[in-house]
Amino acid sequence: MNRVNTLLLSVVSFLVLVTSCNNGEQNVAPTDDNEAITTATLTLTNKANSNDVVTATVENLNTTADFSKATLNLKANTIYTGVISLLDKTKTPALDATTEIKEKANEHLFVYTPTPASLLTITLTDKDTNPAPGPYPIGLTTEIKTGSAGSGKLKVVLRHQPNAKNGQATPGTSDLDTDFTVVVQ
Repeated sequence: MNRVNTLLLSVVSFLVLVTSCNNGEQNVAPTDDNEAITTATLTLTNKANSNDVVTATVENLNTTADFSKATLNLKANTIYTGVISLLDKTKTPALDATTEIKEKANEHLFVYTPTPASLLTITLTDKDTNPAPGPYPIGLTTEIKTGSAGSGKLKVVLRHQPNAKNGQATPGTSDLDTDFTVVVQ
């Protein structure tokens, strides 16, 4: 009898332990809030000469980034129209992340920061549909003015700001954070 009581007590203790560990937790499916971006391409077209197109691409942003094709060779004191395109090459076929950013424009903001600051002046030319005090810029399209000859970097950050976009870099998280080398001649 003692052995049966011990076994029964062990089973009851085990059941109490198992059921008390639940604590009302729910299995939550992982979300894919931030965009998966492996490739960023910046294409700039000279406003005065549409045949003068400069393209720079950063590959493998999800692993060891490849900057071998990430240099923008620009003319001094020139205005360019810019378009950025983003891909997720972890998918087959590659997913055009630019399309998703357009669809969720009210949640995204590109932030372009040249170093040194005098190297480039960047104006975001597209807008979202956020209500007043919006609409706010997106940054898929830009106008970029070069200064005098020099070199430096152009940092491009894509901010993900669901239900919080206010036209500023904060709040939010970064979907993309990369640099392009800039040479102005």
